[in-house]
Amino acid sequence: MSIRHHKPSPTPSWQQFSRLLRSLCCLWTLALSVTGSYHERRLYEDLMREYNTLERPVANHTQPVTVYLKVSLQQLIDVDEKNQIVYVNAWLDYTWNDYKLRWDKEEYGNISDVRFPVGKIWKPDVLLYNSVDSNFDSTYHTNMIVYHTGDVSWVPPGIFKISCKIDIKWFPFDEQRCFFKFGSWTYDGNKIDLQPAKGGFDITEYLPNGEWALPMTTVSRTEKFYDCCPEPYPDVTFYLHMRRRTLYYGFNLIMPCILTTAMSLLTFSLPPEAGEKITLQITVLLSICFFLGILAEMSPPTSEAVPLLGIFFSCCMIVVTASTVFTVYVLNLHYRTPETHEMGATTRTILLYWMPYFLRMERPGITLSWENLPSLLPCSKPKRHSESLIRNIRETENGSRKSSLDIERRLQQYMTTTSLVAAVNGKSGLNTLETTVFVKPGPLPTHSEIGATATTLILQRIHNELKIITKQMIEAERDEEASNQWKFAAMVVDRCCLYIFTIFIVATTVGILTSAPYIVA
Repeated sequence: MSIRHHKPSPTPSWQQFSRLLRSLCCLWTLALSVTGSYHERRLYEDLMREYNTLERPVANHTQPVTVYLKVSLQQLIDVDEKNQIVYVNAWLDYTWNDYKLRWDKEEYGNISDVRFPVGKIWKPDVLLYNSVDSNFDSTYHTNMIVYHTGDVSWVPPGIFKISCKIDIKWFPFDEQRCFFKFGSWTYDGNKIDLQPAKGGFDITEYLPNGEWALPMTTVSRTEKFYDCCPEPYPDVTFYLHMRRRTLYYGFNLIMPCILTTAMSLLTFSLPPEAGEKITLQITVLLSICFFLGILAEMSPPTSEAVPLLGIFFSCCMIVVTASTVFTVYVLNLHYRTPETHEMGATTRTILLYWMPYFLRMERPGITLSWENLPSLLPCSKPKRHSESLIRNIRETENGSRKSSLDIERRLQQYMTTTSLVAAVNGKSGLNTLETTVFVKPGPLPTHSEIGATATTLILQRIHNELKIITKQMIEAERDEEASNQWKFAAMVVDRCCLYIFTIFIVATTVGILTSAPYIVA
């Protein structure tokens, strides 16, 4: 008979105990979670029991629902001046009280707030009146937060496209006043009382814009009566007071335009022989037209006002156009010759004496002072040095002409008499003296007189040649002097235009800048 030995049962180990403890903790946690979800589910069921989303949340239907609205501005994205649209990123904060959504949080596991998606509970049909978005309502429908007191908070964010009338009168030194206008689309003021919330326009989280500064924001509430209905329709308007920053436009439009226009002044100091005066003016004119094209692309196509920068560009264009006209006139004066033009007495007095005196222009060989300035009234033509020289030559010519004719006549008589004497001596053998006395009773010239007469004839020929050369030289000197006068007149007009257009450009620039509401923002 065999004896069977029984092994003692093993005692529980520490691992089994820890496993059991973890299982108990998991069961306790699950029980708590099931209890929390139970309270929340029960709260939702109790709140939605017999709740109608079409019913206004007021105990008395004759009383309006007070809805508070606040706008939290996040970013000013863009201002489209051409289409007069402003793009804004903002959050709308609606607050109202729904008496049907109240509960005692101690009865529901101390739950103080719950969330409802849009459409589950009543919400006001408030829209942005001046929206130009394709969907009109551009907000993102987020959940609504309901507190145990019945207060409902709904904060839908959105990127809004609002219409804003852009006043370009002072561009780029302009200030714009755009607004958000919110109101109920179907409820009148007796059904929904729309009010601005405390803090109205919140810009604490605003991201500054590089083009526009935001010095001020305001909120206002108005009531409007429409022709269709006798009831008032309230609206809340949030205003954006924007001021354009001018640094970009100053460095990219205003300064290049001023420098380009100032280059047109160099034309009046450029000599006409260079042949680049008109080319420089046309190049500057085309540059101003380019700046005007840029301005036209940035501005809305309106005829209500002309931007300040457009007026400045137009003045620059007028200056460059006028300087081109005067440059053509200067070139016309410079290349005039005595064969085609003759300078009048009044023109000579003004361009050669009076204007150079006031412009402090010096001319070689001529000293201008107030005492020796000629009169502007018509007067006799002054005698020039060349005319005196011609008169002297003519007097010398008239004085010598008589003596030369007398000597030639006597020489001719002598030659005739000598020929006759020679002929008679050959035939009759008479002596020369007797024949001479017989043929010509007058006295005969001597040998010294004959030599003097020949010398006089040679000198006369030389004198005639010198007279012709002198006349040509005088005429050339006269033509050169007249041409130099035209050239100097062109220089005077150039200098006068330089001063006038410089003053005009400086005065225009200073006048336009000082008329702007501000210079730097």
